[in-house]
Order: sequence, then C-alpha cells, then structure tokens
Amino acid sequence: MSATTLGYQTAQYFTVGAMVAVVFDYCLTIPQEVQLIWGKKWGIIRVAFTLTRYATLMGTAITTYAAVTDRSKYTSVRALVI
Repeated sequence: MSATTLGYQTAQYFTVGAMVAVVFDYCLTIPQEVQLIWGKKWGIIRVAFTLTRYATLMGTAITTYAAVTDRSKYTSVRALVI
C-alpha cells in the first residue's frame, strides 16, 4: 500500500469518526434541546442555535459523504474542469 493511499484511508477514518462524534453528541443533547428550545418563540437566540446546530450536522454529513465516496470514476470530468 502506498503512502498516499494510506494517508487517504486514514483521513477517511478520521472523517467518519468525527461524524460519529457529532451524531453521538446530538443524541445526547436532544432532551435538553427539546426542553429548552422547542416550543419557544422564535427569536435571535433560537435562530442562531438552530442554524449552528443543524448547519454543523449537514456540513459534517456532506464532508463524510465526500470523503468516503469513490471518486475514481470522475477523474476524466475532474481533468476537464481543472
């Protein structure tokens, strides 16, 4: 296995591990979110909380998908774009 392949695989593992940590945190904090945020009037605090909480989840999910997806079939398209 080449050093590049090993580095890429290690990066994939760390990315998936980060996603697991984010999902685990969300599972742990859902009861507090329901109690403190849901059912309250929309204000600047609730908007900021909702945006940061769910943007982080979506960003991590997209990053994880991009890291673990085999993009070798797109190499010809990528060469055209660059």
